[in-house]
Amino acid sequence: MINGVSNSQNYIYGLQRNDAVSVKSNDSLESSTSSNVREHDSRANALAFIESASPEELAKKVDSLSGGMPTLAAINLREILNSGNEEDVLGRIRRLQARFEDESKSVFALQQNIINEGRASGKTDKDILLDIVKMKDEQSDLYKMGTRWGDKGLSAPENYQKLVSLTPDYVNTYA
Repeated sequence: MINGVSNSQNYIYGLQRNDAVSVKSNDSLESSTSSNVREHDSRANALAFIESASPEELAKKVDSLSGGMPTLAAINLREILNSGNEEDVLGRIRRLQARFEDESKSVFALQQNIINEGRASGKTDKDILLDIVKMKDEQSDLYKMGTRWGDKGLSAPENYQKLVSLTPDYVNTYA
């Protein structure tokens, strides 16, 4: 399942298994336009946190990454709606859903191994988190776009050609 909540948007959205798009307006958020959308780079945010956090905060972060669930892909609904080819973009993202879920599970397992092995060998929490960043840097374009890891997301217009290359067998039946 691809689900996401964008802090810079006034929508909560997700692609469900039945391929329906669910959209709920959140009236408590101020309406935003594409000109004031904040970019979200989870890699840059992770590195900024690692460099500025106290040892206690680093330990809490590692603890929060232990167990849990694999990462969900995030999409920006506004980018899709402004693309001019909404059905094509959504269809391609739906086509990638299972691949992203599989890769996310694999990355999650690698992350758990890094944490467990790091703690067993006496690494600092900062070193464990830096090892996780390095591991995520080595993942596929699909994973990086789905998690906005140092890249724009799956729905970003700048990544449309990557989306097309990841879904060569997709045919837009609405075209």
